[in-house]
Amino acid sequence: MPLEKYRIDSPTIALFLEDGRHVAHMVPKGSTISIDGKTFNGDKLVEVTWADKVVMMFTQDIRSRGKKID
Repeated sequence: MPLEKYRIDSPTIALFLEDGRHVAHMVPKGSTISIDGKTFNGDKLVEVTWADKVVMMFTQDIRSRGKKID
């Protein structure tokens, strides 16, 4: 699975699983996330890894508020 990394350039909402429910929290500016490049298409929620946690983010938010890094 090809992992792609993105730097978040402005605070962005992510959904965290807490006590069996998804709760919205902000991923701060400057954070690095990893995403499976195969799932990063369309406008949908996708799993990303941030700070060793698996969270859900919208692909549209990642495209508009993130920058791909090598």
